[in-house]
Amino acid sequence: MSVTTLSRLRPPPELRFAGSGHLIELRQALERLLSEPPHPTQGHRQITLYRHGSSTLALFYFNAGGRLLDHRADAVVTVHLLEGQLNVHTAEGTYRMEAGQILVLAPNVPHDVQAVKNSRMLMTICFKPEHGWATS
Repeated sequence: MSVTTLSRLRPPPELRFAGSGHLIELRQALERLLSEPPHPTQGHRQITLYRHGSSTLALFYFNAGGRLLDHRADAVVTVHLLEGQLNVHTAEGTYRMEAGQILVLAPNVPHDVQAVKNSRMLMTICFKPEHGWATS
């Protein structure tokens, strides 16, 4: 199934992210996410829960053994493990994450993620605002 086909399973972003406040029901979002097919080669599903300006919030579900292959973002990335167990590999080593832990990665840190067992992950990506970082 192509990305184009998958995107039709959800309302378009301009509808999902409209408005000034969003109460996100993680259980419902996960149920919807689990109803979609996993990535055919990487064993995970993901959905952007919110995006505005320089910030993105995404929910992931990994099957045991599922991966996010080596990548990086020009942004601060936080990985909040809600359930399961993940290994996050960086040049500095491997972070073995258990449920309830948060990992913060500086901008441009190459990393990959591998699920040791079925896992739920909430990721926040905060890109540098165009006018520069806040100092306070």
